[in-house]
Amino acid sequence: MAAAPMQGMHSMWYDHYRGAVYPLDLDGTPSYRQPKLYAASLLETCCAYIVRDANLTRIAIESVPPILCIHMMEAALKGNHDRSIQALMSRWMLKSLVLFKLVPSVFSSLLPLYEPLYQSDIVRQGLRYTTSLAHTFLECLRQQSATKLRHLDLTGFPTAEVILYYLTSHCMLVHNENRRNNMVTLYNQAVSLAEECAGAGGGKNQHSPLEIDMQNCLPSDISIEIKLDAFVTSESCHSELCKALTVSSFPGARFRLIVEKLCITCLGGDRVNLLLKQVTAEQLKGLQLKYNSLRNMDFVRMAPVLQSFTSLTALDLSCNYISLYDNESMAVIMKQTFSTLSKLERLDLSNNRLKNKLCTVLLGVTHPLKHLRLAACGLTVLDLTALAMFPYLESLEELDLSENNLSPCHFPLIPILAKVSGAIRILEFQECGITDEVMNMLSYHLTFMPRLTYLNMGGNAWYSETTLKLASQVSKLSGLRVFKLSYPLDCYFLGMDEDKTLETEAKNAFRTSLHTALENAMTDGQQNEQLKVVLDEINRAAE
Repeated sequence: MAAAPMQGMHSMWYDHYRGAVYPLDLDGTPSYRQPKLYAASLLETCCAYIVRDANLTRIAIESVPPILCIHMMEAALKGNHDRSIQALMSRWMLKSLVLFKLVPSVFSSLLPLYEPLYQSDIVRQGLRYTTSLAHTFLECLRQQSATKLRHLDLTGFPTAEVILYYLTSHCMLVHNENRRNNMVTLYNQAVSLAEECAGAGGGKNQHSPLEIDMQNCLPSDISIEIKLDAFVTSESCHSELCKALTVSSFPGARFRLIVEKLCITCLGGDRVNLLLKQVTAEQLKGLQLKYNSLRNMDFVRMAPVLQSFTSLTALDLSCNYISLYDNESMAVIMKQTFSTLSKLERLDLSNNRLKNKLCTVLLGVTHPLKHLRLAACGLTVLDLTALAMFPYLESLEELDLSENNLSPCHFPLIPILAKVSGAIRILEFQECGITDEVMNMLSYHLTFMPRLTYLNMGGNAWYSETTLKLASQVSKLSGLRVFKLSYPLDCYFLGMDEDKTLETEAKNAFRTSLHTALENAMTDGQQNEQLKVVLDEINRAAE
């Protein structure tokens, strides 16, 4: 999956923005596809009108108080008015600009959990913000505009790899220009000293001072700092970022890059380890190492570096080849690594083989977690028992056990559901092979989760009776807004070569029955009217 130089920069891996690194604001409203629920203020209306025209924006900058320029920047960013953004930044009167204070988070609502197209939309919007500001900032500096901006904070939104490459290249240009200018200065000082010595001795100096008439990409009298979330998928960008982070740490560096969230993908263990060593440990808060084919020895090599990231709040090691099965020493190393991450709140270990070793791993977590994903980890009864005894289970707001065979583990599932019931908001058991019998046993415990907002039970092969019973029970939860499940088995006709008519009729009949069951679940005249039921297909081979 390795990409040729610069090739991977034009493809965005949208699923990287779902998971541990970017938490969703579950109480927020969708950023798009929904009309505003409030009337804009007079200030917002005026600013939105002004920034539609870049010329009008330039005129306004000269006549309004500086505080209004901040409100105009908010309007320009929300409306994607790049020319007005450039006009405002070229006359920015403050030394800093923090993106997340100007625009609402795009990672709001539950839609990204079950609507891939919406997730793509919000990621693209985040990329528009960071792309516009990063490029405009450097252009304003290069053109020596009147801006006073020296610190640009783009954190909270993804930065496209092509922009990251652009920033790292400028960082190295500034570093090389500094070296060149310093060498010229030293040479001219030496020439001046030689002239003085030659004059004193009656001789003649054979060298003349160097004069270089070259425009620097950054004015010589300023220093800048850009803080961002970096996404790296190509070897060329990886190389440039390593060099840029190295020179950013030098004393007197005039162009500093600071990484707060780092996502490295498809680069392998050696490159991951190399880049991690260049990151400023106390600045890094989110780390995603998805799809890097990391094996046990790769993790062992990077464990000392991971242990130094004491400010880390989110860690995603999913979709690698880490295997703890019959490997207690490896499990102990992972436990020791997690024990040093005292601020960790969100952890994703999905798609690694943790069979029978989850107990050891969880012993390294010495403080409450909010988010835990263990999808497709080959969990056993022993692992689920360890999870049920996890002392911080009650603090979890998000738990994902999808793609594990949970039917043999139904006994420890009961205390797990009981302990998470107070705080849990997102609960996912997709494609867990849960049988009708086990589901009927567990469904009662799902009704005691007052804060549950999103429940994903899709991909489990049940019959209509079980599915309708579960839907009617969970619909009584006043906080539940999305319930995802699959069509029951009796909606499919396996082995038949006829057309899809019977299947379509069965699905339509089931949807009618589901609607009736939800209406009948009304209690004391109250019904969860905000509940959205999302139906998807199951594996047709399931029996």
